[in-house]
Amino acid sequence: MDLGKLLVGLGVSPQLTQDISLFIVVAILSFVFGMFIGRYKLITILINIYVAYAVTMSVPAKYFSDYVYELVFFLAAIVVLTLISKQLFEIYISGSGSGFLWRVFVMSFLEVVFLLSLVLWMVPKGVALEYVSPMAYEYLATENAHLAWMIIPMAFMFFIHKRLNR
Repeated sequence: MDLGKLLVGLGVSPQLTQDISLFIVVAILSFVFGMFIGRYKLITILINIYVAYAVTMSVPAKYFSDYVYELVFFLAAIVVLTLISKQLFEIYISGSGSGFLWRVFVMSFLEVVFLLSLVLWMVPKGVALEYVSPMAYEYLATENAHLAWMIIPMAFMFFIHKRLNR
Protein backbone atom coordinates (compact mmCIF):
# COMPACT_ATOMS: atom_id res chain seq x y z
CA MET A 1 0.00 0.00 0.00
CA ASP A 2 1.37 3.39 -1.01
CA LEU A 3 0.80 5.87 1.82
CA GLY A 4 1.40 8.83 -0.48
CA LYS A 5 -1.33 7.80 -2.92
CA LEU A 6 -3.69 7.06 -0.04
CA LEU A 7 -3.21 10.50 1.53
CA VAL A 8 -3.44 12.31 -1.83
CA GLY A 9 -6.65 10.36 -2.48
CA LEU A 10 -8.01 11.74 0.80
CA GLY A 11 -7.31 15.29 -0.39
CA VAL A 12 -4.01 15.91 1.41
CA SER A 13 -1.52 18.01 -0.58
CA PRO A 14 1.52 16.15 -1.99
CA GLN A 15 3.93 18.34 0.04
CA LEU A 16 2.09 17.58 3.30
CA THR A 17 2.02 13.91 2.29
CA GLN A 18 5.81 13.99 1.99
CA ASP A 19 6.11 15.60 5.43
CA ILE A 20 3.74 13.06 7.00
CA SER A 21 5.72 10.23 5.42
CA LEU A 22 8.98 11.70 6.75
CA PHE A 23 7.48 11.97 10.24
CA ILE A 24 6.26 8.35 10.16
CA VAL A 25 9.66 7.10 8.97
CA VAL A 26 11.46 9.12 11.67
CA ALA A 27 9.06 7.87 14.36
CA ILE A 28 9.55 4.23 13.34
CA LEU A 29 13.30 4.68 13.04
CA SER A 30 13.34 6.35 16.48
CA PHE A 31 11.46 3.47 18.06
CA VAL A 32 13.77 0.87 16.51
CA PHE A 33 16.84 2.94 17.42
CA GLY A 34 15.68 3.36 21.02
CA MET A 35 14.91 -0.32 21.45
CA PHE A 36 18.13 -1.42 19.75
CA ILE A 37 20.43 0.98 21.59
CA GLY A 38 18.62 0.90 24.91
CA ARG A 39 18.73 3.28 27.82
CA TYR A 40 22.36 2.58 28.58
CA LYS A 41 23.65 4.08 25.34
CA LEU A 42 21.13 6.78 24.34
CA ILE A 43 22.71 9.67 26.20
CA THR A 44 26.22 8.44 25.41
CA ILE A 45 25.41 8.43 21.69
CA LEU A 46 23.88 11.91 21.96
CA ILE A 47 27.11 13.18 23.51
CA ASN A 48 29.06 11.38 20.77
CA ILE A 49 26.99 13.20 18.14
CA TYR A 50 27.81 16.57 19.73
CA VAL A 51 31.51 15.69 19.94
CA ALA A 52 31.63 14.35 16.36
CA TYR A 53 29.91 17.49 15.11
CA ALA A 54 32.33 19.74 16.99
CA VAL A 55 35.34 17.85 15.64
CA THR A 56 33.94 17.86 12.09
CA MET A 57 33.30 21.60 12.18
CA SER A 58 36.83 22.13 13.53
CA VAL A 59 38.52 20.38 10.61
CA PRO A 60 39.69 22.97 8.05
CA ALA A 61 37.50 23.05 4.94
CA LYS A 62 40.51 22.33 2.69
CA TYR A 63 40.47 18.71 3.91
CA PHE A 64 36.94 18.17 2.63
CA SER A 65 36.83 18.61 -1.14
CA ASP A 66 33.14 17.72 -1.16
CA TYR A 67 30.29 17.61 1.34
CA VAL A 68 30.26 13.81 1.02
CA TYR A 69 33.70 13.57 2.66
CA GLU A 70 32.55 15.84 5.47
CA LEU A 71 29.45 13.71 5.98
CA VAL A 72 31.43 10.44 5.94
CA PHE A 73 33.93 11.89 8.42
CA PHE A 74 31.10 13.00 10.72
CA LEU A 75 29.32 9.63 10.64
CA ALA A 76 32.61 7.72 11.05
CA ALA A 77 33.45 9.89 14.07
CA ILE A 78 30.12 8.95 15.65
CA VAL A 79 30.79 5.26 15.07
CA VAL A 80 34.35 5.44 16.44
CA LEU A 81 33.27 7.43 19.50
CA THR A 82 30.44 4.98 20.15
CA LEU A 83 32.80 2.02 19.90
CA ILE A 84 35.30 3.53 22.36
CA SER A 85 32.73 5.25 24.60
CA LYS A 86 32.89 2.48 27.19
CA GLN A 87 36.37 3.72 28.05
CA LEU A 88 35.34 7.39 28.00
CA PHE A 89 32.09 7.54 29.92
CA GLU A 90 28.87 5.66 30.51
CA ILE A 91 25.70 7.63 31.21
CA TYR A 92 22.20 6.20 30.92
CA ILE A 93 18.53 6.95 31.43
CA SER A 94 17.58 5.44 34.75
CA GLY A 95 14.24 4.19 35.93
CA SER A 96 11.60 1.69 35.00
CA GLY A 97 7.84 1.43 34.86
CA SER A 98 5.39 3.34 32.71
CA GLY A 99 7.37 6.59 32.51
CA PHE A 100 10.58 4.86 31.47
CA LEU A 101 9.45 3.81 28.00
CA TRP A 102 8.29 7.28 26.97
CA ARG A 103 11.63 8.78 28.09
CA VAL A 104 13.55 6.27 25.98
CA PHE A 105 11.30 6.86 22.97
CA VAL A 106 11.43 10.67 23.22
CA MET A 107 15.20 10.65 23.70
CA SER A 108 15.71 8.35 20.70
CA PHE A 109 13.30 10.47 18.63
CA LEU A 110 15.20 13.64 19.52
CA GLU A 111 18.51 11.96 18.64
CA VAL A 112 17.27 10.75 15.26
CA VAL A 113 15.81 14.16 14.38
CA PHE A 114 18.97 15.90 15.64
CA LEU A 115 21.13 13.61 13.51
CA LEU A 116 18.86 14.16 10.49
CA SER A 117 19.07 17.91 11.08
CA LEU A 118 22.87 17.79 11.17
CA VAL A 119 23.04 15.71 7.99
CA LEU A 120 20.68 18.08 6.16
CA TRP A 121 22.71 21.03 7.48
CA MET A 122 25.92 19.55 6.03
CA VAL A 123 24.66 18.72 2.55
CA PRO A 124 23.91 21.44 -0.01
CA LYS A 125 20.33 22.70 0.06
CA GLY A 126 19.63 21.47 -3.48
CA VAL A 127 20.68 17.94 -2.57
CA ALA A 128 18.70 18.01 0.67
CA LEU A 129 15.55 19.16 -1.12
CA GLU A 130 15.73 16.04 -3.30
CA TYR A 131 14.96 14.01 -0.16
CA VAL A 132 12.77 16.27 1.99
CA SER A 133 10.14 18.88 1.28
CA PRO A 134 10.93 22.60 1.57
CA MET A 135 8.79 22.77 4.72
CA ALA A 136 10.63 19.86 6.36
CA TYR A 137 13.94 21.45 5.33
CA GLU A 138 12.86 24.68 6.99
CA TYR A 139 12.02 22.85 10.23
CA LEU A 140 15.19 20.77 10.20
CA ALA A 141 18.07 22.55 8.50
CA THR A 142 17.72 26.33 8.47
CA GLU A 143 19.91 28.34 10.84
CA ASN A 144 17.22 28.74 13.49
CA ALA A 145 16.17 25.08 13.21
CA HIS A 146 19.80 24.00 13.45
CA LEU A 147 20.21 25.97 16.66
CA ALA A 148 16.95 24.64 18.06
CA TRP A 149 17.85 21.00 17.32
CA MET A 150 21.23 21.54 18.99
CA ILE A 151 19.48 22.71 22.18
CA ILE A 152 16.31 20.56 22.38
CA PRO A 153 17.98 17.20 23.23
CA MET A 154 20.07 18.82 25.98
CA ALA A 155 16.99 20.56 27.37
CA PHE A 156 15.14 17.24 27.42
CA MET A 157 18.02 15.58 29.29
CA PHE A 158 17.88 18.42 31.83
CA PHE A 159 14.09 18.02 32.11
CA ILE A 160 14.14 14.28 32.75
CA HIS A 161 17.10 14.56 35.13
CA LYS A 162 15.30 17.22 37.20
CA ARG A 163 12.09 15.22 37.20
CA LEU A 164 13.80 11.97 38.26
CA ASN A 165 15.72 13.63 41.09
CA ARG A 166 12.64 15.07 42.83
